[in-house]
Amino acid sequence: MINELEKKFKQMQFMVRSEFDKFEPLKKANVSNDEWSRPEGGGGLTYVIADGDFFDNCAINFSSIFGKKLPEAALARSLKKEVDYGYRAMGVSVISHPVNPHVPTSHMNVRLFGILDKNNEIHDWWMGGGYDLTPFIPYEEDIVNWHKSAKDLLNGYDPNFYSEFAQNCNNYFNIVHRKERRGVGGIFFDNLSNFVDIHEGISFLTDITSCYIKSYLEIAKKREKIRFSNIEKEFQLLRRGRYAEFNLVYDRGTTFGLQSNGRIESILASLPSNVKWSYNKTQEYKDLEAQLLKVINRDWNV
Repeated sequence: MINELEKKFKQMQFMVRSEFDKFEPLKKANVSNDEWSRPEGGGGLTYVIADGDFFDNCAINFSSIFGKKLPEAALARSLKKEVDYGYRAMGVSVISHPVNPHVPTSHMNVRLFGILDKNNEIHDWWMGGGYDLTPFIPYEEDIVNWHKSAKDLLNGYDPNFYSEFAQNCNNYFNIVHRKERRGVGGIFFDNLSNFVDIHEGISFLTDITSCYIKSYLEIAKKREKIRFSNIEKEFQLLRRGRYAEFNLVYDRGTTFGLQSNGRIESILASLPSNVKWSYNKTQEYKDLEAQLLKVINRDWNV
């Protein structure tokens, strides 16, 4: 079963990779495709597109690891059974940092945690994941469509999923020390195991991945040709600092990777390669930020 599950997650990674590669048709980007192993058990495949015409940085990661002690960051629920024989964790994570500030940053991840029995088979499991959007120069039409597509998908599974997952996203992607949300939300779920079986759960994660790709491509293709000014690019780089702050201070995925002794380069590949912090802000920055905060610090749930 574990080999079959890994195959499914690798297929999800390839789904994203094959579509994102199309944004770099001139092949100017620096592309890394690294397979790695973890001393404690397991490994993964990290695919990075950097310094391209469309992407400043984009990481599409697959990992499947196992060990004896489940890291605290994975404990989204109280376990009914002890982790006597170890755990298995596998998933795909995606982060897109485009060159053009009119194209939002986006993030997606899908993951499975399994508790192993004495035969090294998964006997207790739960899933998590979701996706969110972080615009710098926001377009209301894009935000509304982003949420609508998520709602349309989730309503096919459970009419309560969207409202619950969207609110989870608002609550989770929150930069507490800034009193700001990271972006305009999306969906976020954890501790999900109410499927007929694990295979139905994987189909759900595959649908999440497909919906993310479709929704993000619609926005990216619509905005990638918009001309941008030096001021708008500077604003994007400074606001990326907020993204880095969230990932390093609050993100459970980053914490899990570090607690499980994961591969540091892969864990931090989600950070923007070009980012700025500045003590003194220009008036142009302050004006753009005031407009952005009105957008990100509100509920966009449809």
